Formats: sequence, structure tokens, C-alpha cells
Amino acid sequence: METWLALTLLALGILLFIGLTAQLGRETVPASRARDCVQLNAGPVRSVIDGDTVVVQSGWNPETLRLDGIDCPEYDQPWGDTARHGLIKLIGGRTVHFERHGVDAYERTLATLYVWERKESVWLNVNLRMVMLGHAWVSQPLLQHLPATRRKEMLAVSRWARRKRVGLWKHSSPVPPWQWRNGERVQ
Repeated sequence: METWLALTLLALGILLFIGLTAQLGRETVPASRARDCVQLNAGPVRSVIDGDTVVVQSGWNPETLRLDGIDCPEYDQPWGDTARHGLIKLIGGRTVHFERHGVDAYERTLATLYVWERKESVWLNVNLRMVMLGHAWVSQPLLQHLPATRRKEMLAVSRWARRKRVGLWKHSSPVPPWQWRNGERVQ
């Protein structure tokens, strides 16, 4: 009887330890996103390739992340360099936390990035902030797998940036990057 009781207490202790450890790991996730996370990772930013692609050190290996749900102007497109510099200003030289959402056709990890904003004491959704600053379009096809609340938030912020003529929306008729890549370069 004592052996059974000892084993039961040991099993409960292990389950409690696992539960507490899992809970501690979640403390680094923005509270509003904790239940939506697919997988949370963290790593220092090694380089910013363009407005929607970064390289982070993930464990022993560098990992290329494509900011999910957005599309920034290409490097040779008007506002492309500005979008890249905007992303550098947000995350350059910092450690980001990111949710993995899959892999794109170029073998880049699709991700939502978060960075701690000390002034506001909040985790910033970098993808959303790029849209808010007028550095990116929301890409409808890239949004479909995200939770409905996040899709609505991205679209609302996009409408706000366009209406307020923030960033690339200052231009009278900015060309979306997917059209630019297809040769439609009228500005």
C-alpha cells in the first residue's frame, strides 16, 4: 500500500512540475496571444533582409523568417528601402519572440514576431506594427490560417493607415508588391 501511495505522489509531483514548467514558458508570450500561439521561439536578430524578411539565431542555426500576413514593397520599389529601415528600427539588434505558422515556397519560416517595448511595457506584434506604420500591405491570402480576431485586427489597422495616409499611403497610388513583382510598375 505504501508503494502505491508513493508512486501516486511521485506521479502527481511530476505532473505538477510539468504544468508549472509549461506555465513559466508562457510568461514570455504576450498575454493576449498566449492561447493562439502555434509554437513560440526566441532569438536575436542577425539581419534584416527587407521589410518582411529577417534572419534570427534560433538555437545553433540561423533561421530566415518571413513576416506572416503582410507584404512590404520590394527593395527596388518605391518605399522598399524605407520599409526595410522601419523594420530595422523596430527589431534591429534585439531579441524577438516568434510564432511559427508554417513554411513558404522559398523555405522561409512564416512567423508573427513580437518585441518587448519598454516605454509602453507591452509586447508589440511587429507584423501589425509594420502595417500601422504604413510599411506594408496586408496580404489576404497570407491571412487565412491566422485566428479570426488577428485577421480582423490586421485589416482594421490597414484601413486606418490607408485612411490616415501613413507611410507608403502618402503616395497617390502605391503599387502593391505582388503587382510590382508581375511587372506592373506604374506609380
